[in-house]
Amino acid sequence: MRITRALPFLGLVILLSLPLALTAFAAGSGDHHGGIPTVLWLQVVNFVLYVGLLVYLLRKPVRSFFEGRVENYNSALKRAEAQKREAETKRREIQERLTRLESTSAQSIAEARAEAEALRQRVLVEAKELSEKLRAEAQRTAQIELERAKFALRQEMLSQSVQLASKILADKIQEPDQKRLQSEFVEKIQVVNQ
Repeated sequence: MRITRALPFLGLVILLSLPLALTAFAAGSGDHHGGIPTVLWLQVVNFVLYVGLLVYLLRKPVRSFFEGRVENYNSALKRAEAQKREAETKRREIQERLTRLESTSAQSIAEARAEAEALRQRVLVEAKELSEKLRAEAQRTAQIELERAKFALRQEMLSQSVQLASKILADKIQEPDQKRLQSEFVEKIQVVNQ
């Protein structure tokens, strides 16, 4: 197990030292025969080695980065689809409610008018009954007040008649008549007491 961990490190050291060795080898030989110079070949090899090293070292982080991006994109896509389905469901519900409201609005208006008419009739009947009760009560009250006035007038007339009769009797009865009446009164009282 230790060896498998050390192999990538060993490979990395060899790859990094190879361009240095090739550069030293190229500098030692001085032949330039037409064609592509050796330095250019070394640079190409060096570039390829660095690109290979970058690919080797960065493939896992780059892969995980792009896998994370794909997962984020897929989850965002799923959320967007779920929200779209939910919005479509709500739109259908609202459309159904609007359709029901439109169909029932005419019926509701007719019911409201019928209820208003029934209420108006009920108020009219109650007002008529109340006015009849008030009229009857007013007539009873007037009759009672008339009877009271008649009674008071009779009492007043009796009182005045008694006063007038007393005055007339007092004026017409002389002293001898008054003494005779008193003596008769006393006799009648004595008869009653015995």
